[in-house]
Amino acid sequence: MAGLFDALGTATRGLQVIQRGMAVTANNIANADTPGYSRQRAVLAAGTPQPDAAGTIGSGVEQLTVERIVDRFINLRLVSETSRIAGFETEASIYRQIETIVNDQQTDGLSAELSEFFGSLDELASTNEVGQTVARGQVVSSAQSFVDTVHRWDSQLRSLQRDADRGIFGLLPEINALSQQIAELNGRIAEAETLSPANDLRDRQESLVLDLASRIGITSLRADDGTISIRLAGGLSLVDKTVASELEAVVDPANPNPADPTFTQVFYRGAGSYFDATSQLEGGELGTLIDAREQVIAGSIAELDAFVYTLVDTFNTQHRAGIGLIDGSSNDFFADMSTQPTIDGAAQNLRLSAAIDSRQGGSADNIAAGLAINADPAGGGEARTGDTANLQELRKLRSLRVTGYLAGDVPGIPTGNSVGIAANLINFTGQIGQQARSSERALAQQEALLASVQDQRDSTSTVSIDEEVAGLIKLQANFQANARVVRTVTQLIQDLFDAL
Repeated sequence: MAGLFDALGTATRGLQVIQRGMAVTANNIANADTPGYSRQRAVLAAGTPQPDAAGTIGSGVEQLTVERIVDRFINLRLVSETSRIAGFETEASIYRQIETIVNDQQTDGLSAELSEFFGSLDELASTNEVGQTVARGQVVSSAQSFVDTVHRWDSQLRSLQRDADRGIFGLLPEINALSQQIAELNGRIAEAETLSPANDLRDRQESLVLDLASRIGITSLRADDGTISIRLAGGLSLVDKTVASELEAVVDPANPNPADPTFTQVFYRGAGSYFDATSQLEGGELGTLIDAREQVIAGSIAELDAFVYTLVDTFNTQHRAGIGLIDGSSNDFFADMSTQPTIDGAAQNLRLSAAIDSRQGGSADNIAAGLAINADPAGGGEARTGDTANLQELRKLRSLRVTGYLAGDVPGIPTGNSVGIAANLINFTGQIGQQARSSERALAQQEALLASVQDQRDSTSTVSIDEEVAGLIKLQANFQANARVVRTVTQLIQDLFDAL
């Protein structure tokens, strides 16, 4: 039969539960500004009722556990969107740097140098100077300035490519350290949750997962024991319970890039395997840097090579059809690159020909302004000062539509579209500007999306001081009510003893 002592026990258990609830609330308030903290809530249930002749009577309240208030779906989205925005930030940064290198609007870039070079041909064609010494010297000077600008662009792009490679190398220790920490936390969580939920450890675990996601694209899966498994975008296991695999930077001895043979490949070490996983790594900062090094920046270098080779091949072909003032021989204006296996590296190898460059023993008098008279079928002929017939043809090359070369083409077999040389350069720089704007727009959209997901996470998991204070007032009222029951029952028991 239920009696006063049962009521006293019920009220006492109520006081104990309320005290624990106040401790949970105090912990929430204390961590209101702690990054990654998820608010917690005491889970309560009615105690096991006791049968009685007059009817079943409840035995008060029990605290089952303390749970984190989280939405697993939102947390999974937060991981994927964090990885995406890190990739977009890196991509936008790379394009901004490429655009800075090739932006003709900020400096006297390659378009201006190309115009000045063809402008010097115009001046040579219209000069009345005997021997055309000054005008010819200006052609050589403007051509050398164009060559120097090409070399600067190529050098800066290759330097940016090396910086991306260094970024890849530097990220791997960070990724390995985060993976190891997650694996260690997995072990601690699995052990702790045999007794009670390891809420604070889970918060720390999810914070590390977000840090990892910003560095490389991953997917995560939480098991019933609280551990998280991490998979890379290519399906490779990075963390499996308490075991963390590693990513290792290995210098690629087969790297064909002569400018920097130290580019690294990323090898995967785990589950008894060790192999090159570079092509399987996607997303995050690491995946974007790999793509930038091997596609975006390398593509810009290749586009510059294609433009340069198209110009050199077209200009030299027409220049050889003319004749200079010295010996009537046909000469290249730019150094011949037709013996290369491919057109790659054309920007790096661009030089004035030995016949034209005075530093190599050449002379501006070898500029083939005119066409040979009394031509010998075997080659050569008589030079004539003031003849500009070939110059007229060379000047047309600025806008003359020619079949251009594409990256990887073999000399002599262009596979590109028919376009003017100047237009080809404008297309090249314009495309980079367009891609830079596109990456900026994508980043802005991703920032808005991530902010939306973060807001959803905050509305679910972040501590609200107002709600916690309201809950604290409620707990205070409950505590006072249960204390009143204890006092009342205690007084009644005392009255009962006094009556006896």
